[in-house]
Amino acid sequence: MRKIMKKLTVGLVGAALIFGTVACSSEKAPAEGNANSGYTGDLDYVKLKMYAISDAPNNTDLSKQYWEKLNAVLKKELNTTIEFTYAAGNDYKNNYALAVASGEPYDLMQAAPGWLDYQSYAAKNAFLPLDELLPKYAPYLWSKVPKTTWDAASVNGKIYGVPGLDTGVTAPAFVYREDLRKKHNLPEIKSMADIETYLQGIKDNEPDIIPSDDYQSQVYGTSWIYTTPYIGIDEIHDRLYNFVYDPRNGEVRSVIETPEFKEYMYKMKDWADRGFWSSSVLTSTNWGVSQVLNGVAAASFNEQLPGYNNHATQVKNEHSAEGWELNYFMYFEANPDSVLQGSTTSNMAAISTNAKNPERALMVLDYIQQHEELWDLITYGTEGVNYSLTSDGMIDTSKIADGASFNYFPSGMFGNANFKKRKSDAWEHYDTMMEKINKKVVPDIFEGFVLDKSSIETEYTALNDVNSQFGIPLEAGLLSDVDKAYDKYLEKAKAAGLDKVRTEVEKQVKAWLASKK
Repeated sequence: MRKIMKKLTVGLVGAALIFGTVACSSEKAPAEGNANSGYTGDLDYVKLKMYAISDAPNNTDLSKQYWEKLNAVLKKELNTTIEFTYAAGNDYKNNYALAVASGEPYDLMQAAPGWLDYQSYAAKNAFLPLDELLPKYAPYLWSKVPKTTWDAASVNGKIYGVPGLDTGVTAPAFVYREDLRKKHNLPEIKSMADIETYLQGIKDNEPDIIPSDDYQSQVYGTSWIYTTPYIGIDEIHDRLYNFVYDPRNGEVRSVIETPEFKEYMYKMKDWADRGFWSSSVLTSTNWGVSQVLNGVAAASFNEQLPGYNNHATQVKNEHSAEGWELNYFMYFEANPDSVLQGSTTSNMAAISTNAKNPERALMVLDYIQQHEELWDLITYGTEGVNYSLTSDGMIDTSKIADGASFNYFPSGMFGNANFKKRKSDAWEHYDTMMEKINKKVVPDIFEGFVLDKSSIETEYTALNDVNSQFGIPLEAGLLSDVDKAYDKYLEKAKAAGLDKVRTEVEKQVKAWLASKK
């Protein structure tokens, strides 16, 4: 999801370590049910160790000033500080796995289903169960987050993640250089066929620009599910699934065996052969959207709306003299069977199993969600430095100094719909975009569903290994013979236990859906 990802801000692909020294704590817990976990003057001072996904700061001096200000607030209110160390890198999935495996006692860790494998790590006891701690140390969140959301954050009957107060909606989209479309008189993009025409037009007429530049098999992973009626069940990574649910007949199907999958592999092969992306895509770690923003690529299949709608305004502000213009095509616009699903658990905070200060970490989470001024500081930065407020309460970053763009904190972990403010750099078609999105929003029937892999752990791990070795190269269009490669992929998946896993997934899905009736 990218969500994260990148995801995150959600959807950015980058990794960061946040850590500090730790002192022992002797917490005086608020009374259960008291919706105020503020500092009462009897808390020992601690520094919280934290791990989250975030880019390195644009301006280290401003970042230092920001953290001094934030920590001064946290010290005053909760006798707590956070020391943040940035570790840049786009390979966030492996970096995250290394952080978990390191055994570092992180008091706060960013957590998310799908792109950060929340359920898998929780099931392996990487995170601390929070059921008994939440009512005492985060009573406000405990009372405000609906039970259905706590259920969605539960794994094997225990809560390991703390959701925010914003469900959010993410509409995956194709982002592209509209000025180049107009320049070469290409058709308006309203379908996948139009995308193909656009990419060919760029290939034919713009030799210095890559048509698209998403890494590994993200073109397939991002677009395929939205060209079908299926609902993904078990996100492996970046909208890649082993199994999907067919709402037309209630069947659980393996992705490989859907009739649409193999047909899409022919398309991926054709597009790769036509040079719509680099032949080194499997080793790339580029976030395609950033490649569009810096002029390397004409398009990316991996934009996330409405979260990054401001990219259109960014391009206009930075490249107006060159005539650049961005536009978006949201995949659901061409597929009436597709739906948009906002997840209440798409970005959470977890606490590592061996954390030294879980009580204080929960108090910090609880306190942030009750204090709008602090929430604004975490989410938007320092007023007058990183942004200003317009007369109608919008966040305005048009007048900030060079290098003052705020990216010092992974604020996606603390979503709050009540505090969230609209940004003045929103896309000029923001209202139209949101109208389209809101018409398609429906509840996620699998919200809170957690696949119990205990009886199929070996086979499921083997399936993922098969996907990495045989699936991703096929999905990226890089294998010479689609039929032969597909047969080999299916053969290896069957040998890894595909049928056994599908039977178990189907059983669990049917039981889940029956429990919701």
